[in-house]
Amino acid sequence: MNILPKDTILGTLKIFEIYDEFYGPKCFSVRDELQHLYLVYWSGDYDSGECTKWVYMPVSTKILDELLREEYTFHEAFAKSKRLMLISTFADENRHTTIEPLTKKNIELANLPPKNFEIDPDELKSFAPEAKWDFNLKIAKKTGNDSPADSAVTDTLDSFSEVVRSMMRDPKNLKPSLHPLTADYGSFDVKLGSSNQERAAVAIELLESLLSDVNKLESRLEEYNIDPYRLKNLLDIVSINKLDLTLKSKTSNVLKKPISINAVKLKPIIEKLEKISLTIIDSLKVPQANCLDRVIVIIEHRIEGGELKHEFIDGIGSQRQVLYHTHAARCLGLLNTDNTVTTAGRVLAQKCNKDAQYQFLADRVESSDFGFAWMQWAGVKSIAELDPYSSKQFVEKCVKGLNRSSVNRRASSLTQWIKLLKPFRREYSK
Repeated sequence: MNILPKDTILGTLKIFEIYDEFYGPKCFSVRDELQHLYLVYWSGDYDSGECTKWVYMPVSTKILDELLREEYTFHEAFAKSKRLMLISTFADENRHTTIEPLTKKNIELANLPPKNFEIDPDELKSFAPEAKWDFNLKIAKKTGNDSPADSAVTDTLDSFSEVVRSMMRDPKNLKPSLHPLTADYGSFDVKLGSSNQERAAVAIELLESLLSDVNKLESRLEEYNIDPYRLKNLLDIVSINKLDLTLKSKTSNVLKKPISINAVKLKPIIEKLEKISLTIIDSLKVPQANCLDRVIVIIEHRIEGGELKHEFIDGIGSQRQVLYHTHAARCLGLLNTDNTVTTAGRVLAQKCNKDAQYQFLADRVESSDFGFAWMQWAGVKSIAELDPYSSKQFVEKCVKGLNRSSVNRRASSLTQWIKLLKPFRREYSK
């Protein structure tokens, strides 16, 4: 017997998610060809198993989300609905599926979920790609009826994801992800997926705890190796654009309550972050390629439209070296995240000789995240004052998420770069 009817006005249905199973799905959601959703509950088998009856309830994604977070029960949802349908399917393929509207007069024909019906979030199965999300981030203006500007939404998503990813990262999880999956039409309700829901939840709860006590902020940043500048960037975006961020998990067992970041409450935290001398930087912002000349070659190669394969690039002997040098170029702002050349990269390529290129790169290093962090840690104002051989101490103390070999590799790169570029650092008038 087919679980889903095929010969009704509902058209072709596909399972969206399964919430409860016992010898087959007993509570699940389906979607039709017009993307309408229905929540389905098994009413029972009849006539010695020849007939199976299902209660169908039209729902929105909002209702499904609220049910999964246990904001109310499945029984309450079905009991309050005025659009229930009783669908009967038959073992005999010659008998057609029947659909009967359920009203107060005939509701006794169906078995609704009992009052104590609950689902186990760990048993939930998502089939539709857009159902495989972990968190819901709502971005709203604090006051008035205006929607946030497009740029504010994009910046918030980028910065929020970057902060959470940085807190998810450790030597065993070097490339965690938190990424948008879907957004409701006409709104800034964004569904986020992650590479590890549990680690993402821990990171999000940690973010909430950081913002809850300004007096413990610096000690917690140091304890958890969190970049204060990256956190301040997120809070600045929220504050300047007067936003309210509300984050909920898909199921109640992940985040017990919604987490909010409110623009009105951020001023003392932002002021504290501005004064913090703590230096923490993410490993993704620190290069691990010793040879700057090869970085220049990569930029020139990309400008000419060359593929990033080592066979086609002079002086590069392996694909791993390609990865190291493109990463270094991104750390300097010479390549975008998709490895297209930035304006700064094109300016570098236009310099007429090596001395001019090194002068330009000295400025790029000094204004980079890793260069600025190293100077902050060393208590100096320019790379001319940096001790190239202090790089290992800096990396061990300030760079988050590295194993021993990575520490040595990055420290070596920083030492080589500063030794090369120091003589080319230009003095600016005071």
